[in-house]
Amino acid sequence: MIARDLLNSDAPFVTANADINYVARLLEECACGAISVVDDNLAPIGIITRKNIEALNAKNAPQIGAIPEFLLKGRKQFVTNSNDLTLSDVMTRKPVFVSEDAALVDIARLMEQHKLKRIPVVGGDRFIGLVLRKNVMLALSDPGKQDAISIDRASSLLEISEYPHLYPEKFSAENFRALVAAHEHKMAQERTEQSQVARENRAARIRELQNKSLADSHWRQMLINARNAANAGLTEYLLIRFPSQLCLDGGRAINAPDPDWPKTLRGEPADVFQRWRNELHPQGFKIAAQIINFPDGMPGDAALFLIWGGTKDGGK
Repeated sequence: MIARDLLNSDAPFVTANADINYVARLLEECACGAISVVDDNLAPIGIITRKNIEALNAKNAPQIGAIPEFLLKGRKQFVTNSNDLTLSDVMTRKPVFVSEDAALVDIARLMEQHKLKRIPVVGGDRFIGLVLRKNVMLALSDPGKQDAISIDRASSLLEISEYPHLYPEKFSAENFRALVAAHEHKMAQERTEQSQVARENRAARIRELQNKSLADSHWRQMLINARNAANAGLTEYLLIRFPSQLCLDGGRAINAPDPDWPKTLRGEPADVFQRWRNELHPQGFKIAAQIINFPDGMPGDAALFLIWGGTKDGGK
């Protein structure tokens, strides 16, 4: 028996930007006791239970009011400042999960090792359901002895002496596949986090260049570097590299190329073009703009080149 045979495929899931009150109502309405949190590709990135929400009581002073009665069910009333909190603040990150081909015994071992009551299941990298601890325990028992299997936290799933044959010492291919799936998911999460950091850095760079003026000292250094390039036998020099999103049209005019691409420049790149037009163009220098990379098929960085040899496409 594998995870696919045990999972609850109707288990609800949400994305990290879901409203906390909505998630609380889902927790009340579903029988799983947990809501999986997924990214835009439906890969699990977190899990939230009623305990996650209740834990906020110790961290947050009363601000808004009581959690609705439908969620309390006799529990001690607690409050939360929902204006300041997001689901990302509340959820348990990087949940333990298994692939749909994970063997029953391996699921049981993971649940015991991490003290889990339920565990997300993925098909490929996508969340497809939850496996509940009670269903694992029932599956480990004989049909005629299901009533004898209790969900006692003090007992171990892997110490049921009546069924020693279920736990051979040899490795299983299913276990190895689960490890591979876990590794691939971890790598995908790291790539997602790295992409997020890169996007944030890029946005900061755009804001910096948009609000930055070209200093005289910086311009002089550009000219010195261009002279050094000519002395080395080169016929052009990259004056400035900048995110194409800094352009009013996201770099489309530069990529076309459209003769009016200079009108799309903003911030420091616009200053560089202005200095070229006023000081260098009368001296015979040309300038060109070019998109120099295409991440995910979209215009990435653009560059302005000072030219004293042949003219690039889009050159002036």
